[in-house]
Amino acid sequence: MGLMDWLREGITGQKICPIEHLEAYKRLGEQVYALHAELAGSGSPRSQAFVQAARSLQTMADALIGDALDGDEPKPVPIVTHDQADVWYGALPDIMVAARQEAAFANSARTPLPVTLGEQIEGPKPCPEAHLAGLRRAAGDMEELLRLDVDLARNEGERFKEAILLYEEARTRRQAGDSIVGTISNGRRVSPESHEEAEEQYWIALSNFILIAQGLKEPELLKRIPARPIRSGSAFKACKLDSDDIWKVTSELAIRDINRSGERAQAIEDLTEHWELFVETPVEREYESTVEELLAQGMIKEDSYWYCCPFPSVYRVSAPYVRVLGHQIPRGHVFVFEYGDDGEPGRFITQASFQPADERKYCED
Repeated sequence: MGLMDWLREGITGQKICPIEHLEAYKRLGEQVYALHAELAGSGSPRSQAFVQAARSLQTMADALIGDALDGDEPKPVPIVTHDQADVWYGALPDIMVAARQEAAFANSARTPLPVTLGEQIEGPKPCPEAHLAGLRRAAGDMEELLRLDVDLARNEGERFKEAILLYEEARTRRQAGDSIVGTISNGRRVSPESHEEAEEQYWIALSNFILIAQGLKEPELLKRIPARPIRSGSAFKACKLDSDDIWKVTSELAIRDINRSGERAQAIEDLTEHWELFVETPVEREYESTVEELLAQGMIKEDSYWYCCPFPSVYRVSAPYVRVLGHQIPRGHVFVFEYGDDGEPGRFITQASFQPADERKYCED
């Protein structure tokens, strides 16, 4: 990078992608198109899922950087936009290899399914308007890419239930982001928190869209999202859910009280059953990853624990506010994720305070 480009980046927060870099992006996109045509006749659902993952990342990355790919002269984009596109384009070769491996021999790919959205690059606060515009394009293009296939899948509703439900959430999240960005685009001044809200809504939508694309080819993939990430930089962030320890989300305060009360054997039995039946979704992983980040930043602290198995921690907000699963929670309020019983979905709960429970609730209670 030349001196003037370096100065420009420092002053404007924008990056001019070199021509050779843009050409490499275009070639990757062309390879994805070729892969799609090559494996169109493959009868392997897993191979087709990998193809759809590659198409999704290529579609999102192209939309994110917009017209920077058009013409002979590179156009500047926000640094966060450029770096996010790099992550998505960079994941394509491994996914394309996996698609061809699965087409040749079943279960031969080293990359596990489903492929997830990847690392979210942190940019300046508030989120640059140009980056929000790129996310808006990406979400819109993905919804359009999947619309017809989802409509067809509705004819086999039960088989594609998870994909259809994710699609309904994704398009709702996209609409929520669009409503905020539309306000910004019309010249109205909005708070920095609104910028972050729009970015979050788009990220959730895109996270769902890439899963939907794969689930429409291999529905079983969405029955249980894998606990371990695909690889660094191309999966949901690692968190305590990756552990095989049955106490992984149980509060240390709860463990202390369980041991003191002579309930350890009963707790082990319940926790073992809970994790055997547990069906992980992106919501739990997003929650646990967010909590770990907020704890590291000192923005929340453990306040108590929830009375139901697996007895997760209740957190109190010590920062002016935090955002968790789309909720803005003010200082002093508490929140918890109540994990569902017998594989049922959990729910996020927040309010000013929780009343202390007299005892812990086990399955037979």
